[in-house]
Amino acid sequence: MMYQDSIDQASEKAALALAFLQRHRLAAHPVNFTVGYDYISGVNAELCHAIEQKLAAHIPFDDFVMAELYSNFIISTSKENEQLVNQVNQIVSKLAGSSELASEAITEYIGVLDHSLLALKTDDPHQARDTLHRLLDATYDVRTSQQKLRDQLKQSNEQSQQLRNELEDLKKSRQVDALTGLYNRLAMQEQVDQWLTEDPKRRIAAIAVDLDHFRQFNQDYGFNIGDVILSKVAKKISAYVQESGLPVRAGGEEFLILLPDVDLRTASEIAEQVRRGVEKLRFVSSRSKKALPKVTISLGVTLYQAQENWHQFLARTTSVMNVAKKRGRNQVATEAMV
Repeated sequence: MMYQDSIDQASEKAALALAFLQRHRLAAHPVNFTVGYDYISGVNAELCHAIEQKLAAHIPFDDFVMAELYSNFIISTSKENEQLVNQVNQIVSKLAGSSELASEAITEYIGVLDHSLLALKTDDPHQARDTLHRLLDATYDVRTSQQKLRDQLKQSNEQSQQLRNELEDLKKSRQVDALTGLYNRLAMQEQVDQWLTEDPKRRIAAIAVDLDHFRQFNQDYGFNIGDVILSKVAKKISAYVQESGLPVRAGGEEFLILLPDVDLRTASEIAEQVRRGVEKLRFVSSRSKKALPKVTISLGVTLYQAQENWHQFLARTTSVMNVAKKRGRNQVATEAMV
């Protein structure tokens, strides 16, 4: 984001940005500070709207949330978009050039044809022969131009398909968490919006998942091993969802499973299966070859309510999951229990 702030304006915004970070107990590293500064500046409407929604739903801000905001609303994808646009422009330009040449050749051919048809009415055999030669040459020219146009169309179709693939890859990269391979919050919001657009009364169950004592685990064994654990747990969660729902990485060690057309009882049964599956996982340090502590998860299950927005829905699901933590962790809590 480009600014034209004076030194005084920049200093004032920087102080407010730091206050925002302190209020949410966030470190003032570049990513967090940039998000805070953009929010205070108010020039990034989409970023401000996303933050206001999270504030209204009392969603806690952490480094993961801030990195997600930075990725979705601040990091410019203009270079990638510019490359794609340039490629499209090249395809269109080549097609336009080939089409123009083909059009000129056809126009010229029609003129030669009209002239030749009149000339062929002569009784002079030499003139008729010359006319036929000119007509034949013009026909070859048209054939050549049409062949070039056909080749260009074929090439353009191939390039267009490649562009479509690149656009699809770009879309997927913006919707997938790099570490776990699960969907991110952007994909989750788009999917929920799509489900509710199809049917505003559609039943959607949510399972909030949080790794127990994971911050202590990271402190004891390091973030690299922690990332491996997160990745393995995410894979296990995804295995229970398959194509029937949407597995999401919602925070640092938090996951979310969205299940359309599923009632609370069925969602609770799925949550229990996920809990048991993760509990059975065993991890060994590749360096020391020693077994690592057993990893467990706490889960909360809720159903979407039509009168709430999806931020409120997620906040409520998290609060139900916190009930499972307060009751001893490694268990499933449902909103019926709260």
